Amino acid sequence: MSKINFSTLCFLILILIFEISGCGGDDDYARGFDDPPVINLEECIAYDFEIDSLVYNELPNIGFNAEVLMDTTAPHDSDGVILFEWQGGLYYHPVNLCHRAFGLISAYRVTGDSVFYDLVRKYADRLMAESMEFDGAVYFPYPFDYHVNQQEEGLLTAPWFSGMAQGEALMVMVRTFLATGDSTYLEHAHKIFGSFSRLHGEADPWTVFIDSRGCYWIEEYPVWEPSMTLNGFIYAIYGLYDYYQLTKSIEAEAVLKASLSTIKNYIPYFRRPGRPSYYGLRFGHYSARYHLIHISQMKHLEKITNDTGFGDWADSLYLDYSG
Repeated sequence: MSKINFSTLCFLILILIFEISGCGGDDDYARGFDDPPVINLEECIAYDFEIDSLVYNELPNIGFNAEVLMDTTAPHDSDGVILFEWQGGLYYHPVNLCHRAFGLISAYRVTGDSVFYDLVRKYADRLMAESMEFDGAVYFPYPFDYHVNQQEEGLLTAPWFSGMAQGEALMVMVRTFLATGDSTYLEHAHKIFGSFSRLHGEADPWTVFIDSRGCYWIEEYPVWEPSMTLNGFIYAIYGLYDYYQLTKSIEAEAVLKASLSTIKNYIPYFRRPGRPSYYGLRFGHYSARYHLIHISQMKHLEKITNDTGFGDWADSLYLDYSG
């Protein structure tokens, strides 16, 4: 087992304290709405990042709790796949399925237990079964309506699709292929990657767009005007990273670097000095919970790129607000 460094340990403790205290401190300070930042329209800078090849224990979305993974008290289907309760209904929630799959894949890697192996396949198979294909590109639908940041103009009507779900499902398929050797999952990964070239204004559905500055965005909530949500964008980047590491394709490298360049161009706008960062740029929503996630994500991007600028932003965000 790899050693956890002190800064990471402190971060995990902060997360734990935060979850126990329910946002820690004054709730009005920890989450709410502020005036969205004014964004200048200078041309997006494209960075030629040096993408590092991380060992498994350095990757995001690893680790597991066996007790949680095997818990059968939450709603689930006949295969043991979890269901999401929403406004009186039970649904397959794409991101929830992905997060459970990440834990199961890690558990199988560590233990070699066939129980985890079987569940890994069931979750990946369920994702494939629920997916929808458009012009050869695969998407993962949300089967319920949702208001982004509780805003009426942020209404998404089922079925809708999320760039975050696209990236995380891509990661599930890559890691399931690596765990099982079954090329079916790799073929599905290729089809998921196809969705990252279907731009707003050119294809429907869409989860990616090019903004007026020329920056490439992966949109967690594909409303228009876009929500420009940070955490979901970066979670999708993790999936692109896994896919690029597996395939080494020129196309995957280009999309990955374009995505990372957008984050580097825009992270100053997400910062609210001395306060929790913006969750997204359109609605001005901020959240202490997601601020802590942003800090962790900046550290992961530093590892992926060896660009210390991301680490510097993690430090700045931490000094702004640490729970």
